[in-house]
Amino acid sequence: MKVIKWLDDHFEESILIILLATISTVMMAQILARTFVRSMPWPEEFARYCYIWTVFLSLGYTIKKGNMLRVTVVMDMLPQKLRKSIEILTNLMVLVLFAILFRYSITYTGIIKTTGQLSPAMRIPMWMMYLSTNIGFALAVVRMIQEIINNFKNFNQKIETTVEATLKEAQQEVASTGTTLSDATNLTGGDV
Repeated sequence: MKVIKWLDDHFEESILIILLATISTVMMAQILARTFVRSMPWPEEFARYCYIWTVFLSLGYTIKKGNMLRVTVVMDMLPQKLRKSIEILTNLMVLVLFAILFRYSITYTGIIKTTGQLSPAMRIPMWMMYLSTNIGFALAVVRMIQEIINNFKNFNQKIETTVEATLKEAQQEVASTGTTLSDATNLTGGDV
């Protein structure tokens, strides 16, 4: 059970960290190789493919963290229950979109797999590259289902407005730096 909980909490995050660290390491090796010996033919392609994997894996991660791009100014002005209802409806539409994209990504990856296409520099099968879409959209579907379930469970709980969340984050940042409220007021020359 602990493994499943850990995967739920950290799966995408762990893979993203590994991929980004790998990109940095490989590109640094390429820089050193160009400086001292001669350039390698594969690092740019490798970094590009790792970056594409990070893009698709980050779909589920941003949904889980609640960082999907959205405009909340109007939503913050609506009554609580209407806000929750609209959020659930929006999440259902996004779920349908990701499910459709997942379906088409499977079809497209299957087509690429049957062609036997290889990447130019590394000579790896391109279906492995396009598998990122399948996994990314599948994770997005799973995370969106979790988000919808969470919305139903917490339907009557008060949601922080964007302004409240920003103020809370700013207060936490000020507290972590050790700056007092009066110090911040003196620095800004006015009310904080």
